[in-house]
Amino acid sequence: MGVLGETVGRVVGTLWGPPFRVASELRHARSLHPEGICLQAEVVPIRTDPPFSTVAERLVGPAIVRLSTATWRGGREWPDILGASVRFRRDARITEEVSPGDQDVLFATARHFWSLAPALLTTQVHDWLQNDYFGIAPFSVDGLGKVKLRLTSPRGASQRSGTRVQRLKDAMHAGTALLTFEVYPLDDGLPHTWTPVADILLREEVRLDPERLRFNPFHAGRGIRPRGFLHALRLPVYRQSQEGRTVH
Repeated sequence: MGVLGETVGRVVGTLWGPPFRVASELRHARSLHPEGICLQAEVVPIRTDPPFSTVAERLVGPAIVRLSTATWRGGREWPDILGASVRFRRDARITEEVSPGDQDVLFATARHFWSLAPALLTTQVHDWLQNDYFGIAPFSVDGLGKVKLRLTSPRGASQRSGTRVQRLKDAMHAGTALLTFEVYPLDDGLPHTWTPVADILLREEVRLDPERLRFNPFHAGRGIRPRGFLHALRLPVYRQSQEGRTVH
């Protein structure tokens, strides 16, 4: 079903691509996740056993993180799904361009594709760091096989006030802004439980050109590859949406 599902996904994505391209042209921005904040980050390993420690070692280093809203612009903190896009980088330079060996992984505050509607009501839209973020569909990770991925936040009672951007900046200033990268193996031979492998420490906001910064889950330089129908659907949709953003 894997190969067949991905083939069907590409076909469906090709059919859905043109509407997303039109939406991007009309908004002069991403059709989804049009507004966000870009952050310089550092990835540090969490002490764990092989093969999880090997995955952690591959992720260590600089990163760029974009936290975003799925729908609304203008800073509106209305019911929404929030996103977290991570680019694990080989190069410490802050740039929009992708380098060989870079890895993009995209997350959202919905556990599954069919839970998008409930996630509109459960997402804590006033604070990016009061949510967990999920890869939604499976991945293949070198050394682990088929897995689910998520980012967890420290959560707890927030003592911060103001807009979600100000709350995030306050947390970075206090040194408490982080997301933990976790994996859940789906194949036999490894424990079927969430295992933390690395912390992503959010350091400071960086200004990057949104037209040139293009996350793509198929940038798989660290051995994390999308699998299945939903990921295959995303590829042509993303391509059309990105092309629509360049039309003025």
